[in-house]
Order: sequence, then C-alpha cells, then structure tokens
Amino acid sequence: MFESNDTFVEDSVKVVETAQDKTRKLGLMAMCLVSLGGFTVMNNHLKYIFLIVFIVMMIIDLILIVNNKNVEYEYDYTNGSLSIAKIIDNSKRKELLTVESAQLKMVAAMGTNESLKYDHVKLKTYDCSAHNEELKDYILVAHNEEKGYDFKVLFTPSDKLLTAMERYNKRDIYRG
Repeated sequence: MFESNDTFVEDSVKVVETAQDKTRKLGLMAMCLVSLGGFTVMNNHLKYIFLIVFIVMMIIDLILIVNNKNVEYEYDYTNGSLSIAKIIDNSKRKELLTVESAQLKMVAAMGTNESLKYDHVKLKTYDCSAHNEELKDYILVAHNEEKGYDFKVLFTPSDKLLTAMERYNKRDIYRG
C-alpha cells in the first residue's frame, strides 16, 4: 500500500463584526439623522449645507452597508507552507499571502510573552483573524527574503493547524 508523509490541513474562520464596526455604523447613522434634522429646521442658507452633509452621510452609510459582506479566511497548510485566502460572500476568493516554514520566525498566542515582543514593533500587518472572543487569536511573524522585511499575520488557527505547523517548526510555535 502507498504511504504518504505529506501534511495537509485546511481550516477556515468566519469574521465576526466587531463592536468598533457597529459603533462606527451607528455614529454615521446618527450624524445622518442630525443633518436631516438640521435641513428640515433651518430656513436660511445653512439649510443647503445640512442637505449636502446629509447626502454625503447617506452615501458613506450605503457604502459601509454594501461592503459589510460575509467574510471568511481560509488557511491551507501543505508540507510547511501556509497559504491564507480571503473569501467574500462565498464566491470571491483572494489569495493574501503564503508563508513557507523557512520564513517563519514565531507563532504565538496573543497576550503571551512571545507575542508581546512584537506588540509595538512597526511591521506590515495582515489581519486574518476571526475577531471572535470565543476563539484564540495568534500572531505569526515571518521574514520575506525577497523584499527584505519582516511581517506579522494575525490569525485564528485550529489546534489541528497548529499541530501540523509544529511538525515543521517545533521551536517556533508557542501555544497559549
């Protein structure tokens, strides 16, 4: 029988709308209502300024509502290579990045001593996490040899994915 030592893990997480996103939407809606109220109350030239502000706020609200789509991140780990893709409305797929095991410097649970080392370091950041309080987020730090800089990825891996990553980078994975 054929035996394979290949490692393949596919994992996906659905992004949850954060409290900050909800607050931003409510604030824009409140500003829209205030500008509409100002438009109806005013009788002078300020009335038109409130009308313009109302129209701009409505356009911003519509853009935020339309862009608030069903977003998922898919993590594919194959033989030491982690690929992350963004899936929008279960139809549009966009490859974000691929990290090879040789590029990996560290994977640590958020809030651990290892992750806090990179908290205030200015690195290019890819936020691919679920923003779900019930799931544990991790930080991945890697080095891009071609471009010559480090970057970090915020993501929400499963235990199965972390176990597969430990197979190739045992010393660099810190579970919290």
